[in-house]
Amino acid sequence: MTHRERFRAICRGEAPDRLPYWFGGPRASTFDAWMLQGLSEEQRRTWGAFVGSDPMTGIGRTYWGPWPPFDEEVIEEHGNTRVWRDFMGRTRIDAIEQPTEGFATRSYLEFPVKDQADFDRLRERFNPKDPIRLEPQPDEHFKSLNPDLYRHLSGTACWKDRVAQCNEGDAIVRVGPNGLYWTLRDWCGFEGLSIMFHEQPGLVHEMMEFWTWFLMEMLDEPLGRIKPDEVCFSEDMAYKTASMIGPKHMQEFMLPRYKRLYAFFKERGADVVTMDSDGHNSQIIAAMHPEGIDGIEPMEIAANNDPAVYLEQYPRLYLRGGIDKREMRFSKEQTRAEVVRRFRTARRFGRYIPTVDHGVPPDIPVRNFLYFVELARGLADGEDPDTFEPAGDLEAQLGPIERMWTPDMAVHEE
Repeated sequence: MTHRERFRAICRGEAPDRLPYWFGGPRASTFDAWMLQGLSEEQRRTWGAFVGSDPMTGIGRTYWGPWPPFDEEVIEEHGNTRVWRDFMGRTRIDAIEQPTEGFATRSYLEFPVKDQADFDRLRERFNPKDPIRLEPQPDEHFKSLNPDLYRHLSGTACWKDRVAQCNEGDAIVRVGPNGLYWTLRDWCGFEGLSIMFHEQPGLVHEMMEFWTWFLMEMLDEPLGRIKPDEVCFSEDMAYKTASMIGPKHMQEFMLPRYKRLYAFFKERGADVVTMDSDGHNSQIIAAMHPEGIDGIEPMEIAANNDPAVYLEQYPRLYLRGGIDKREMRFSKEQTRAEVVRRFRTARRFGRYIPTVDHGVPPDIPVRNFLYFVELARGLADGEDPDTFEPAGDLEAQLGPIERMWTPDMAVHEE
């Protein structure tokens, strides 16, 4: 099977020739820690090829934020703390020098939308047909106070130049729009939006209706030419034990729009429409599947998720993730037990691709992670989980250990 045929087969509940070689993404600080454990600059630069990841790609530039952006303004600074207004119009507090690269910290003080008049002004910055959204500008120099340029602009190519590559290539084509809850939380804040559901429900309906229209208008032309394999909405709408809004609110405010978005993307060839939500996902699945989403990721085990429970309860559900990263911090034996458990679930139920259940943090030793990679590849190929043992070829390519990661390394010295 090709990579795309294999992915489609899994999403449809059919038997693939093997599972994909997908593992999970190390953070910048993780790579920094691993280089002290023997990872080379070349191995870091060519990480995907080094571990043998199956290919995945996007359609090119997508920008979901306001245009023009709000003028960024420093309100005050004290030591390493900055109070400022960002490009989304939010007032926030950030560390000027971030303590851990790849894990930007932020606290929000005020958001741009509190009432109808605020939204009427904000929506003027969201023209879905503005060229800035899908076409990189030749003279573009988007400078920002934002740590790591978090969520500014993504993609350096225009979709028009990627049609043949996406349609004729074998990399999984994935589109990741900002979802309904995610977007309104950006505009109103978590507390503000939570209150709005009760005190200004008409405005919430209007904002969600607007964002549904915006996404379809923005993506109509590119997805008329490029067939995506997966469309995954960024929502991050759950805590450790429950969702951030109740199932009734999901069904009233989100599900009707998700049904339309689901139909829109399916009509344009998407094999699977998923939601990316950290946290506990049982209420989201119950409210949104199968009418609004086919599946969900990353299935964080620390948030009381169990892929086997969900897959048994929902036979048509597609999942990705579910390998508990916490189990990879210690011994290879502990890593092995966790990985084997999740691959047994995948073999039993199908429609499931086990990967690390979120970004790979720096407290996982590189040798454990490379052991996991080789183990996962063997199990993906169908090796016997009771007897298969990786050869350790990747670990053998590492240099000597200079220093292992310790918690004090998570914070840079000033």
